Amino acid sequence: MAKFLDGTGVQASLTDLIKNTGHELFIVSPYLKISTTMKNYLASIDQKNVAIHLIYRSDFKVSDDDKAFFGQLNNLKLYQCDNLHTKCFVNEATGIISTMNLHEHSQTHNWEMGIRFSRQEDPEIFADVAKELNLMGPHLKQITLAKIIAEAQKKYHAEPAQKAPQKLAHKPTEAPNKGLITKFLDKVTGEAAYCIRCGKPMTVFNLQKPYCDKCYASWAKYKNPKYKERYCHACGDDETNSTISFEKPTCKMCFKEYYK
Repeated sequence: MAKFLDGTGVQASLTDLIKNTGHELFIVSPYLKISTTMKNYLASIDQKNVAIHLIYRSDFKVSDDDKAFFGQLNNLKLYQCDNLHTKCFVNEATGIISTMNLHEHSQTHNWEMGIRFSRQEDPEIFADVAKELNLMGPHLKQITLAKIIAEAQKKYHAEPAQKAPQKLAHKPTEAPNKGLITKFLDKVTGEAAYCIRCGKPMTVFNLQKPYCDKCYASWAKYKNPKYKERYCHACGDDETNSTISFEKPTCKMCFKEYYK
């Protein structure tokens, strides 16, 4: 059940939440100044291809040091939001609503408190938070990392991060752009994607593994990327007039809608 946290508890729970994120992390913090320790945790889950969504206040100026760090993350998306005041941290299993920003000073000096909740024990709270984040979606402005990196390179000389190569040149590496929070709501409802062989609903959209565990084991015996399958990984439709395969796991309609 939901648990009250004092300042020390917020910091410990936030660290635990980030370290144990398996698929997707949302960080909503008006003000940012990321500590070295927290950067290490974020970099660690980024290396595991965890999607990181970071939302901060529009009139806040990110430090050059943090800009350079953001440029080293392959799976980070940055957004600005006008009049943002809430502080919220959510992954696919756990959430924290708190007074604390993702700011080094807040984490070490301020008197903070918060509430921790989980999807399993507090499903109504978890779903309500997801819906509120969804309402925030239309008010967000995505910030391109290219611009941030260019600004930061003038003052900060960090080792450039090597982008992970895509397995297939034409194949997108992230889930359909259904809107920032829709993918998160898919996790709440339990249907984020579909197995391209049997059509079974899946909780995680992954173009590198568009099969359920059973069908993936069957496909992995031969690993033929062009072997014809039946269902679109994005919409689950089996009457798309598209050639579905591991190489091209979405139908033409979904590809055009989500990747245009």
